[in-house]
Amino acid sequence: MGGFNFLGQGVWKSIDSGLTWAQIPETSSTLESFDSRLDLISSLAVSPVNGDLIIGALARIYRYDGANLTIELDQSTGVNSSHLTDVVINNSGRVYAAFHGGLSQNGVWTSPNGNGSWIRIAQNGIPARWEATGRIVLGTAPSNDDIIYALYVNGDTGNIEADLFRYTLSIDTWTGFSTRLPDEPGGNLSGNDPFAVQGGYDLVVTVKPDNENFVIIGGTNVYKIEDLENDATFTRIGGYVSNSSYGLYNNGGVDHHPDIHALVFDPNNTDVLFSGTDGGVHKTIDINATNVAWVNLNNNYQTYQFYHVAMDPLTGGNFVIGGAQDNGTKFGGTDFGAPDNTTMSSFAGGDGVAVAVARRNSDADLQLYAGTQNGNMFTNYPSPGRSLRPSGSTSQFVTYFYLDPDNNDNLYYAGRTTLYKTNDAENVTTTSWENLGALPVSQNIRSIATTRGTYNAASSYLLIGGERGGIFRLDDPQNSTDASDAIDITPSGASTENGTVVSGLAIHPTNPDIVMAVYANYGITNIFLTTNATNANPTWTVVERNLDAHSIRSTAIVEVGSETIFFVGTGRGLYSSADPINNDWDIEGPNDIGFAVVSGLVYRPADNKLLIGTHGNGMYETTVEGTLSTNSFSRVNRVNLYPNPAKFELNLQGNSVDSGNEISYRISDITGKTIQKGTVSNRKINVETLKRGVYLIDLNIDGKRETSKFIKN
Repeated sequence: MGGFNFLGQGVWKSIDSGLTWAQIPETSSTLESFDSRLDLISSLAVSPVNGDLIIGALARIYRYDGANLTIELDQSTGVNSSHLTDVVINNSGRVYAAFHGGLSQNGVWTSPNGNGSWIRIAQNGIPARWEATGRIVLGTAPSNDDIIYALYVNGDTGNIEADLFRYTLSIDTWTGFSTRLPDEPGGNLSGNDPFAVQGGYDLVVTVKPDNENFVIIGGTNVYKIEDLENDATFTRIGGYVSNSSYGLYNNGGVDHHPDIHALVFDPNNTDVLFSGTDGGVHKTIDINATNVAWVNLNNNYQTYQFYHVAMDPLTGGNFVIGGAQDNGTKFGGTDFGAPDNTTMSSFAGGDGVAVAVARRNSDADLQLYAGTQNGNMFTNYPSPGRSLRPSGSTSQFVTYFYLDPDNNDNLYYAGRTTLYKTNDAENVTTTSWENLGALPVSQNIRSIATTRGTYNAASSYLLIGGERGGIFRLDDPQNSTDASDAIDITPSGASTENGTVVSGLAIHPTNPDIVMAVYANYGITNIFLTTNATNANPTWTVVERNLDAHSIRSTAIVEVGSETIFFVGTGRGLYSSADPINNDWDIEGPNDIGFAVVSGLVYRPADNKLLIGTHGNGMYETTVEGTLSTNSFSRVNRVNLYPNPAKFELNLQGNSVDSGNEISYRISDITGKTIQKGTVSNRKINVETLKRGVYLIDLNIDGKRETSKFIKN
């Protein structure tokens, strides 16, 4: 279960313990397209001797001395996004760097201080049996500067997928320890055992600070060996529970998560180890224990990567659900027992995918639809639930299906190029789906939308977006029997190349002629709007405007009174416009959603609720109140807060403040718990008694609400 590469933006530095960050200008790159090796940085290390920063970028090693950025090692040709590097520095300041096994620069390099004088100490064929086909990671031995470890991908998929070597500097010798790598008895399990690293997606080696032979390695699971010289093999201490199950490792009541990316010992206590995984951050307080137990440190740690999200169709309901990359299907909402709107519970494991929520039994019960990777789909209702994957279907990795939010009997499943449907979603089984076949221009189905309101055979339709840029309208889908009857309404200016994904389709809640379509790719036209979608040949208008360089991942159309507001979720934040034909897009929630990938937008017209799913920053919910602001996120930053960070008081500045409006406020922590509230006096709010941390402040200005974030020092 792997992830995706998202382009970064160079190196950032904090001088206040991580509360605020500033980009190091010399490392500047852009998010919109690949323009620098610094778009993908896999490792950073600071010299304890001279303070230089060594940067492991894409097939290149940089040194930054605080003023100048210098290329130290470089693979000049044949570079792609898999060519990650690694850098480590020992206590004496000696620098080691590793290059991907598929490059001409492959292997391990070292320099006395990272400033020139590099020599290669390992490469394919030297030493004997060193044959790296992919990523190489390094680990120093803090108790012995003469030693480093190298763990690399060997390409032997399905067997032990890595090799382990130890280098002794004083005698310039590598020793192989690959025979110690784990292959547990009692059976193999793909991606779990023998030692699996998913092509290097999860690969790490570290050494206990007080024992050069006590080594920890991570792949999909984490393992330890206390005496590499004499012990026979590594033993499992986290990830999956065993080599016969994909359940989570659990010792002492706390789950640990597979896919290991970071293993760091506490510098003040060599028995304490921290792990960074696809499930967040954990620590063990006793790495020496026979059965290692973990403590979950994911307190207010918001990194869920949602592919799709959905909400309760019932007006006022706050139940939400989302399919998260490698973290299963999660749900939350205080209506169903959660202590706050941040706490999420698990509905299913694996890779979460598409999700849906229906009300059954006169709205008394929730029927949930969820799935896992590669086509699986199931429901909980009626208890105990059942599998729903259409018999004979195939699927892409992120299983996709769509429930009509206003007509919960209508459910659609994307079986790659084949569309399946049911008009009895409550009772559907694996064998009761209708197979509607392929679209008139066959392509994998990637997005679906339905007209809003009560179903009408004369006017209701289904929109289908494909993987080669196609958009198709299927009229009266309840009664349709053939997807090839759909009308091709693809915009004339849209790319139809393979991989041009129609990532989102939105239909106006009361006017089915108004449709927005968005595309997830770079270098193409990516936002289209039509006002005659029901015509045989709709006219589309390009409305990218200031978002022409963005990849667009989702869209929604909201109606507030007589006003229509268009939303688009991009590869770097949420934007809105009341008139995208004539006006640029404005960013929404810059202090909350920030520049996260906005992967899903779901709208409930009855109470103007908008659910925002992100791939990396969890999900958000807001009530859209009009073009001036939404309940949680300001479209225009009307009130400025300063100083921010604040120590004693916050000052408010802005036209709405200076006009003498009555302002009340509520300060909450990032879980939503109210910490302080009151009325603003003299445009100031006393925050002296707050603990150090990050807070949200909700301002009510003459009945209009605006939310911002501030830091308390």
